[in-house]
Amino acid sequence: MLELLFLLLPIAAAYGWFMGRNSVRTEERKEQKRFSKQYATGINLLLSDQPDKAVDLFVELLDVDSETIETHWTLGKLFRRRGEVERAIKIHKNLTSLPNLSETDRLTAMYELGKDYLAAGIYDRAEKMFHGLQSNKLFKERSQKHLLELYEATHEWDKAIIVALKLIKQDASVKVTLGQLYCEVAETVDPISGKIKYFNKALKQDSGCVRASLSLGKIYLEQGENSLSIEHLTRIIEQDKAYVCETIPLLEKAFAAKKNSHGFVDYLHTCVEQEAGITAVIKLSEKMAESQSIEDAESFMATALEKHPTMRGFHHLMGLHIQAADEGSARDSLKRLQRMVHEHIVQRPNYKCYHCGFSGHTLYWQCPSCKSWSTTKPIFGLDGE
Repeated sequence: MLELLFLLLPIAAAYGWFMGRNSVRTEERKEQKRFSKQYATGINLLLSDQPDKAVDLFVELLDVDSETIETHWTLGKLFRRRGEVERAIKIHKNLTSLPNLSETDRLTAMYELGKDYLAAGIYDRAEKMFHGLQSNKLFKERSQKHLLELYEATHEWDKAIIVALKLIKQDASVKVTLGQLYCEVAETVDPISGKIKYFNKALKQDSGCVRASLSLGKIYLEQGENSLSIEHLTRIIEQDKAYVCETIPLLEKAFAAKKNSHGFVDYLHTCVEQEAGITAVIKLSEKMAESQSIEDAESFMATALEKHPTMRGFHHLMGLHIQAADEGSARDSLKRLQRMVHEHIVQRPNYKCYHCGFSGHTLYWQCPSCKSWSTTKPIFGLDGE
């Protein structure tokens, strides 16, 4: 009997193994059946034009592990790009709370969650997330850039400057942004000495900061310090000649206050030689009409327009022709044509962001569309300078 018992033990063990395996297979089949049923439900939701519910269901079906984590990242980023930040937040927030997630993946989830909050305009939570990542070398610089973006959005210029001063050590291009941030502070402070102080700080960080030079030129002009005004305004042709058109009316006043009309004309000639825009050409033509003759001004404008035709230039040349023309139908026709050109000019934008293409009639130092600094400039070409 005892021998029979020993003979039955292997059979019992084999039976137990078989039943156990069969039980596991049964559970797997049940799980597969449940998954298939939910998957079919998701497909039906898609076909019945309910993609939102379908996506939520598919996200729930994906257990987070090393094989599916990339799918969660992709889905989260997709939702954020589509403006569905609530769903992106749901995915990334869920990931940060998982106990079995690796440290790198958990920090990545925090970083993505911070970007979600930033996109949603939940700035306090975004700030908390990015501050929490400052101690990690992998996310430090990226988090600082988003903090800078956040402080720019909330107009917390002092905080933005602190972050930019840290970033400039790794990224020299931040100097342009830093210069603009000092200009923003300058716009908010009193008295005038405070404004001058911050505009000079802007130039110290970014020697090519046109905004600072233009602002200082205006301040000194208002204070009657014409030499200093001229010094800052004439510097702009070296910083970026695209902005010279903004300086011409101011420089005319500054040179006139110093009773130095020849100095102004000489500067206009410099601008024309460096092809700094039609505004300088038109102003020089006006000065020639005053000091020489209408015919000389007409000849000068015609030659300039042959090289660089612009609607504003044609409009001014028509005005010169009208002055020289006798009363009659020809002069009336010129006036009518000039009015038509004027209507076209006033309808066209004056400024354009050369980063994203946004255009308008106002000079924004930070583009309202792409939020880039110093990329909006006067338009050059037929409809511009």
